[in-house]
Amino acid sequence: MKPGFAIRRATMALLILLGAGSLLSAGFAQAESTLERIRKEGSIRVGFANEAPYAYADSSGELTGESPTVFRHVMKQLGVDKVDGVLTEWGALIPGLKAGRFDAIVASMYITPKRCKQIVFADPTYGIGEALIVKAGNPDGLRNYADAVRKKRKIAFVAGTAEIEHGRMAGMSRKQQLIVPDFAAAIAAVKAGRASAAALTALTAGELAAKDEGIERAEPFTFTHKGKSYRGEGSFGFRPEDTELRDAVNAELKKFIGTDEHLAMIAPFGFDKSNLPEKTAAQHCAGK
Repeated sequence: MKPGFAIRRATMALLILLGAGSLLSAGFAQAESTLERIRKEGSIRVGFANEAPYAYADSSGELTGESPTVFRHVMKQLGVDKVDGVLTEWGALIPGLKAGRFDAIVASMYITPKRCKQIVFADPTYGIGEALIVKAGNPDGLRNYADAVRKKRKIAFVAGTAEIEHGRMAGMSRKQQLIVPDFAAAIAAVKAGRASAAALTALTAGELAAKDEGIERAEPFTFTHKGKSYRGEGSFGFRPEDTELRDAVNAELKKFIGTDEHLAMIAPFGFDKSNLPEKTAAQHCAGK
């Protein structure tokens, strides 16, 4: 073997080794988990849909509500001090999470079997019933979905919400369901007469009705179907690959939910002991 050829072979071998090392380094960099990254950066971006009292921007633009307040507490325990909100239409929260626009959904999203097929949820932080927003005086006498079915009235639903499925389970046709992009549009539809009512969670309905004399909240209810209660329980959502982050959040929630500190933290948003969750995320995902 000629000396020059041997040198070239040795050089090529070294370059291959260096290239392999670079690929390995890149692989290790890509393998950094979301939990590791947010701890290193000290911040996390979260999606929310501007629904009081769950998650919304206050008059100063600060992200607040039950969900962000509890989430901030959990993040601090995990070494993450900054939580930045990304305002998103409700129906775009899951697509936005999966597309990487943010690393968590912090919008008090109900945990349902259908959503569990797309993302992973932390255990619930609260539970709540539903209510209809109607015109002042409730001229159509609507209290729930069964009333709307019987009286053949149209109800406005925010795109992507669990209430849509509840209405269909109650027997509402698609023509009876007016799907709108956000909560403001749902109220506008009722006031304009395009819908006889808007279906929301009981707390959201109460918040909105208190701010507008032209509407009122009908008596809250827990939707039931074939003897099964569908009391909504919500929490934080994460990408399917972020189970490490979900598990870390769950460990902190287990220590915190239901404590005096937790109850004092959520009281300003209208939550109390009656809103404590009764099931785990796994139970909700299994449809139990």
